[in-house]
Amino acid sequence: MVNKSKVMSLLAALAAGYGAALASGYTAALRRRTRSRRTWAERETWFREVFDSAPVGMAISRLDGTVTETNTALTEILHYSPADLTGHDLSELFHPHHTAPLRSAYQALIDGKRDRFQRRVKVLTGCGDTTWVALTVSVLRDPAGDPTHHITMVEDITEQQLLEQRVRHQALHDLLTGLPNRLHFASHLDSVLERDRSAAIMVCKIDLDCFGVINEGLGLGFGDFLLQSVAARLHSLFAGEHAFLARFDDDEFAILIDESPITPNAATLAARINAELSEPVYLAGRRLAVSACMGIVHRRAGETADTKELIRAAEATLRRARRTGRGQWDVYDPPADAEQRARYTLATAMPEAWENGQVTLSYQPLVRLDPAAPDAGRAVALAALLRWQHPREQPKRGVVTHEDCLALAEQTGLVLTIGPWMLRQACEQLHSWRDQLGAAVPPVRVDLTTYLTQDPDLVAVVRDALQAAQLRPEDIQLGMPVEVIVGGHGDAVDNVVTLADIGVRTVLTRYGQAVGNLVLLESLPVQGVELAGPLVHSAAQKPDSVVRSAVASMVPLIRRTGAAVVVAGIDDTEQAHWWRDVGADSARGTALAPPVPPQDIPALLR
Repeated sequence: MVNKSKVMSLLAALAAGYGAALASGYTAALRRRTRSRRTWAERETWFREVFDSAPVGMAISRLDGTVTETNTALTEILHYSPADLTGHDLSELFHPHHTAPLRSAYQALIDGKRDRFQRRVKVLTGCGDTTWVALTVSVLRDPAGDPTHHITMVEDITEQQLLEQRVRHQALHDLLTGLPNRLHFASHLDSVLERDRSAAIMVCKIDLDCFGVINEGLGLGFGDFLLQSVAARLHSLFAGEHAFLARFDDDEFAILIDESPITPNAATLAARINAELSEPVYLAGRRLAVSACMGIVHRRAGETADTKELIRAAEATLRRARRTGRGQWDVYDPPADAEQRARYTLATAMPEAWENGQVTLSYQPLVRLDPAAPDAGRAVALAALLRWQHPREQPKRGVVTHEDCLALAEQTGLVLTIGPWMLRQACEQLHSWRDQLGAAVPPVRVDLTTYLTQDPDLVAVVRDALQAAQLRPEDIQLGMPVEVIVGGHGDAVDNVVTLADIGVRTVLTRYGQAVGNLVLLESLPVQGVELAGPLVHSAAQKPDSVVRSAVASMVPLIRRTGAAVVVAGIDDTEQAHWWRDVGADSARGTALAPPVPPQDIPALLR
């Protein structure tokens, strides 16, 4: 029988570690009995009560691992009788995966390298299965300080382990479809990249087309059912591949494929996915089907060690595919991606540049082309154009044009402020010019951002700018992107009508679809259209093209609605003559007058 005073010393040590409350209670009780003048037999009785009634399993073993004592709790946890354990090697209880590390840990206690250790391990039970337990192990020493026994405390943590596994699974999986989530996909991709640097892999990012139509039209329940169906179909489709399928966000999925000789190429893969998803599924008497856009990246594992970069490349490729329509796919194109990333970098730099005064307004005259008009050859408006010149310490990119500045602003929060700022600046500048030159200075033309065009407070913003500059509504013209009006955004259409009611003239910019958009000119009170830049450039560069013939036919049709035709980007006098001959009302471009800073406009007008 092991010396019971050693057990008291052990329990005092355990009070600072795992099971502190339990051990400290037992230690206090035993010490009180020790300090008393009761007999050894009484102390023996108290030890036996503590050892046998402890709620955690306890086993005392010799230094060679032979079990000498066990308590009732250990029998209940492991389903072994005392006879099954006493005299046997304690290590026989441990799962083979844990045996070697535990032997080393027990030896470290004997060698005095540690006072105790704690470990979660899997053990073999008397029922023939396994269970998870938490071990707290310490060493018993004789009065000389030499180790004589180990004492092992065992706590059943099976339920805790199962709960943790469930939580871990939920953290790594999508609850609706049961598929791995984005975090799990990234972790798995990490392991694939590290496992075999020569492996050829394919990452395919998938986005369902018009999924919102089903959610909004039929309800979220139908949408959830469709997502579950898509997950099952994709899983079945790639059953023959070494593939890892995940659901990222709402209607986005991702597939990682370890490529093999039977792996289809990108075109075949995309065709198979869309063929599978377009087959209707039935729910409550309804047939549901979708198509998908895909971004596909092929890569050797050794070519990248950055999981985030690989996923980003797939997402960027998907965005490029989405811009071309539904059911489209694209393969990662490094030059195109580099160009797009440079543009995003430029967009993120623009707000700071604007705050630092690097983004300014220049002005370019819109010149009357009609030779029969009384103001032929004269400026009929002054277009306010954004201009961004990079500082010298940045990589040289030249001057960022007005059209690019507007597009970049739309991609950041700057879009909320730059539109009203342009309007106020242009109105204040017109007031200043008229103080110098009189009422003969023509109106200013300000192109609105997409955001401001559909802002329900646009009319109030315009009124405030006019009032602050003491201008009349007819002193400004507003350019509004035609695609916003065509999209049927209610506030944008209302803005066109209300602005006309108060006397502000509007021009539809980026106009390019003659027949489809003619109905707008007949139904809305707009004063003119400015033809889209690509259309103007094509007509200028290809004199014999169909585009040029179409444009020549388009201009008279537009004018028959009562709307004026404005052309931007006239680079030489030949273009100016051609547009004048086909009936364009006014134009701007370097061939007519260059954009200039505000202080140069008086001289230009004189």
